[in-house]
Amino acid sequence: MNKTIQMLGLAALSMLAAKASIAEEIVNARFETTQCATPCIDGSAKRLQWWLMREDDQVEIRHLYQNGQPAHNSSLWMKKPAGQFNYSYLMHEDGRTIDYSDVDLKLLAIKTDLNIWQVKSQLVADEELGKLKKVQSDNQKQYGQDVEKYVGELGNGVRTEILWMPAVKLPYSVQYHYPGHTVTIQLQALQTGALAASDAVIPPKASLATLSNYQHVDFTDIGDMEHNPSEMQWLARAHGAPGVQSHSH
Repeated sequence: MNKTIQMLGLAALSMLAAKASIAEEIVNARFETTQCATPCIDGSAKRLQWWLMREDDQVEIRHLYQNGQPAHNSSLWMKKPAGQFNYSYLMHEDGRTIDYSDVDLKLLAIKTDLNIWQVKSQLVADEELGKLKKVQSDNQKQYGQDVEKYVGELGNGVRTEILWMPAVKLPYSVQYHYPGHTVTIQLQALQTGALAASDAVIPPKASLATLSNYQHVDFTDIGDMEHNPSEMQWLARAHGAPGVQSHSH
């Protein structure tokens, strides 16, 4: 059994042992990210529809559509008890995953700390929220969740507005106003525990059974595939996999 599958299985067993039911820990949220130049012209916006599927120390971010075209990849992050991270880039059409150890991530200069984990699992880190001012919100509830409003500037004068759902630690919406463009992240569906949101769409979460049927490749073995044409064909489609494109050029 692949080492990643073993780690995923152990994590799942640990969660079951620690809690009578993990249903309360499960949060599935579908978002749309829109990027548009200022002023925004109809049809010019770039759009990405995606799911965030979170449970305890695991989060999967699965892309659905990018600018209207189907996307078939996921990023699967797992936080281990000692604080290290494992990451897998899932290619669902190819039935493959590229697996990264904590050491691999560090060699690729990908930060693996609490702040980064919060960015992956809740989109807005506590530190980022703490830099903004809490103000009165017109929208008191969304999807049955209390909503808080935060405004202010982040980074180099990036005007920011966040509608935040503290009970599930996710935003209802985020707007980043840069000098030349605006990025908006908007919640489109929310499922928490056994309570579903307004639609009945089943989140496309990669199960242990699914992952056990995928072909797993360790990131450290990618370099050995550079002269294998059949391997390079699927690697060329791994556009979002950290460090892979630098190998394939």
